[in-house]
Amino acid sequence: MKKRSSGRNRVLSETQTNRTMSRKRKVITTSYSEPAAVDRIGECPDSLLVHILSLLPIEDAVRTQVLSKRWQLLWTFLPSLLFRSPLRYPVFNDDDSDDEDFRVASSDEFAAFVDKTLMFSNSKVEKFEVGFEYEPRFASRVDSWTRFAAGKGVEELCLQLRPAAFNLHEDEHCELPQLLYDNSKFKELLFSCCRVIPKGNVAWYSLKKLSIGYVNLSEDVIETILAGSPVLEILELHHCEGFSCLSVTNSCVKKLILRDFLCNGDEIGSGLEISAPYLLSLEMSGGLGRSCRFMNVSSLADVVFNCQFVFAEQDRANDTGRIQDMVGGLLASLVHVKNLTLGAWAIEHFEIELAELCRYNEEQYWTAQKWTYNCMTLHLKNVMIAGSWWCCDSNFLAFIQLLLRNARVLQKMVITNPNDYRLEDYFQAAQELLSFPRSSPDAVVIFC
Repeated sequence: MKKRSSGRNRVLSETQTNRTMSRKRKVITTSYSEPAAVDRIGECPDSLLVHILSLLPIEDAVRTQVLSKRWQLLWTFLPSLLFRSPLRYPVFNDDDSDDEDFRVASSDEFAAFVDKTLMFSNSKVEKFEVGFEYEPRFASRVDSWTRFAAGKGVEELCLQLRPAAFNLHEDEHCELPQLLYDNSKFKELLFSCCRVIPKGNVAWYSLKKLSIGYVNLSEDVIETILAGSPVLEILELHHCEGFSCLSVTNSCVKKLILRDFLCNGDEIGSGLEISAPYLLSLEMSGGLGRSCRFMNVSSLADVVFNCQFVFAEQDRANDTGRIQDMVGGLLASLVHVKNLTLGAWAIEHFEIELAELCRYNEEQYWTAQKWTYNCMTLHLKNVMIAGSWWCCDSNFLAFIQLLLRNARVLQKMVITNPNDYRLEDYFQAAQELLSFPRSSPDAVVIFC
């Protein structure tokens, strides 16, 4: 009986050992298994996902609604709605391949896409932009879009309405809805190919930047706009007509940008007068078909002039002479600015008579100088001259003589020996240099 019991115990022990090893094998196998896939993007908060969507083109952001139930409405909380034509829609091939082509949406499809997207918007919109080929039949749509922007508290509004037809008359351009002129929430406005005709006062009390292009502006309209924009800092006008005097008296306007100021038939031969007493920066670029005169720009410090004068066919007589006179007259009124940047075209047509302005005697320049600078006279303490061919250069020795004669607090002047000079020439020049009088009693000249 004891033997049977012993054998039975041995069988049980082996069975338990096998079970233990099996469990260990299972544990080991489990520990080396592939980790489960983790949806890192799905773990992000909605606010971060909306921010990511805002970096995509609007049509791509809308397409993300098919990803999952969670993504279905995320795009409706975009804080910026930027509709820029042409939109590109995906078109899948008929075959079984995964290749994807795109087609450009028509103006009607673009307008329909804007309408539908705005209908689903669920959040405050900070920036709203529409840019497409405008036709008069879209006037009511544009009016609806701008009402949407105003109702959403938009701070940045951009309307770039390019004419679909080249010969579209100005009267057929879109007129800005009157409700836009009475909105104190706007901080940045950009209008292109829009008729700006305020029928009352302008109330852009928060506006910092204004850009208007491809429009006929009267001086009265400009005055009304500036009067209603008390904190405006940057004013940009491009491809504008209808005025010959630009008066910017707002003390907050610090930067003026003028681009492509061509003249129409009524403005040939007329000039443009600019008065901006508080202006600090001016940029002029593109084509310029009119002469410019600055009446009051006393605060102006930085000017970039990169224009090219463009004249009408009937006004091309003696172009070169007229251009030189215009550039010269323009720059003459800007002599007080600190930084002046000229484009290549302006430099080509600008002449400077140096012969009458400067008389330069190279041989006696340093010895003839009677002026001194405080930095040299009162503050210069150490001078080091290295790698210079000074041994046989009389002008260089004259410069050293000027320093020693005027540097009152000079302590040390170190002069290295040029390796390519003969030793006797070096000593001869050094003896001459040591004979120069010194205004500083502590000045030491060291040759090494």
